[in-house]
Amino acid sequence: MLVREGDRLCLEARAKAEPAESVITADYYTQLPQIRLTANPTSREKHPETPTDVTLDDTDVAKLIECALRHPDVNMRYVVLAAIWNHAESFRQIFRFGLDAPDSYPEIRKIVAEELDKGSSTGKAAASNPAKPSEALLPRMPLPAHLRDRERQ
Repeated sequence: MLVREGDRLCLEARAKAEPAESVITADYYTQLPQIRLTANPTSREKHPETPTDVTLDDTDVAKLIECALRHPDVNMRYVVLAAIWNHAESFRQIFRFGLDAPDSYPEIRKIVAEELDKGSSTGKAAASNPAKPSEALLPRMPLPAHLRDRERQ
C-alpha cells in the first residue's frame, strides 16, 4: 500500500485489511459496511510514527474490484479470481447466479449455456472412448510393480 499526500510519502507498507464498524447515514436509514486498511505490523517496511489508515465503504470496494477486473495486467484480474476461488461460499453464490441468471443478463446466460455444453460434450466423448490418451484429463500412470504381471497375461 502506498499512501501519498501531494509529494509527501505518508506510508509505504504491506496493507492489512480488516472489517471496520459500519457507518449509519445522516438519515438513519442505511448502514454502510466498511473496510479499514492499515500498515501490516509484520511487514519489513518502516512504519510511520503516526498510525495511518484508509477506510473504504462498500461503494469504494466495488469500484476497486471493478478496476482490478478490468485491469490490463492479467495478474491483477487473477488476484480477484483467486480470492473468490479461495472462498467457497462466494464461489457458490456466483455459480448459482450464473445458473439462474435473470433474463436481463443475456451475456451471462449465453456463457453459462456454452460452458455447460462444452462440459457435457467433453464428458460424453471421454466416457465413450476412455482409452484415447489425447482426451484424458491426466496422463496414464504406470501400474505398480505387483500388478505389472497381470497386464502381460
